[in-house]
Amino acid sequence: MACMSGPALQLEFEPVPACPLCSSERKSPRLSAPMIGGGTARFSTCADCGLVFLDPAPSPDSLNRFYADVYFTPEYRALEGFASPDPVRELALTLQYMERLADAVEEFRQPPGPVLDIGSAYGGFVMEMQSRGWDAAGVEPSGAAAAFCRERLGLRVLHADIGGADLPAAAFHAVTLWDVLEHFARPAEAMRRIADLAVPGAILALTTPNAGSPAALIGRENWIGWKPPTHLCVFNFHSVRQLLEETGWRMLRAHGGGIYPGQLTVFAEKA
Repeated sequence: MACMSGPALQLEFEPVPACPLCSSERKSPRLSAPMIGGGTARFSTCADCGLVFLDPAPSPDSLNRFYADVYFTPEYRALEGFASPDPVRELALTLQYMERLADAVEEFRQPPGPVLDIGSAYGGFVMEMQSRGWDAAGVEPSGAAAAFCRERLGLRVLHADIGGADLPAAAFHAVTLWDVLEHFARPAEAMRRIADLAVPGAILALTTPNAGSPAALIGRENWIGWKPPTHLCVFNFHSVRQLLEETGWRMLRAHGGGIYPGQLTVFAEKA
């Protein structure tokens, strides 16, 4: 187990012997990409399902500490390229995009009703849905971001990952994951947990980088969708469909054309 560190990172990396989606041990190198905080990270492609995954990847314990103590802090945001990191400024820049996402969700479901936003960041989507009459709550693993949501905005955002969040079963009419799926080390386990939280017929809406997109192929190691060390699993259209079908969801619609090149937007319904 090797330790890789940057100015604000302290992560331990370990090999990934099998695909995080289908458990196949057949894999091949995809590419190496620059890692936030310095150094490079390697991605492998599963020969059976096509999932691209970080290999080696951060150990679960060090990754949990990273999200709790480092992720979304001003120091880390500076490493990501924000010249003067400020939560209020970042939130303001995302509000119009949050309106578009809310409009898309409401093509399938209308308020009132409980909605859960997983990976709430600075709370823009929770705030937008609350303003539209939804009973909106969120889950955010970053201690800094979750505290901002609660203390500055008065939002119901738990500081937890989805596996450890204390949430009621079969309660939510809609669940959203905006650029969150790629952060899951065990995506099938996470999606089954999310299905348990949703009522029958609930809508699932997510965005995630598409490893099969022209942007990923042309951009190679510089494509924004890789973003190690936080992006652990990078899907394509087929592997997303496989994940959803195996974890209790039925895909309704999927398309590109998101906020960055190669972003995939997916809507599904709890089966």
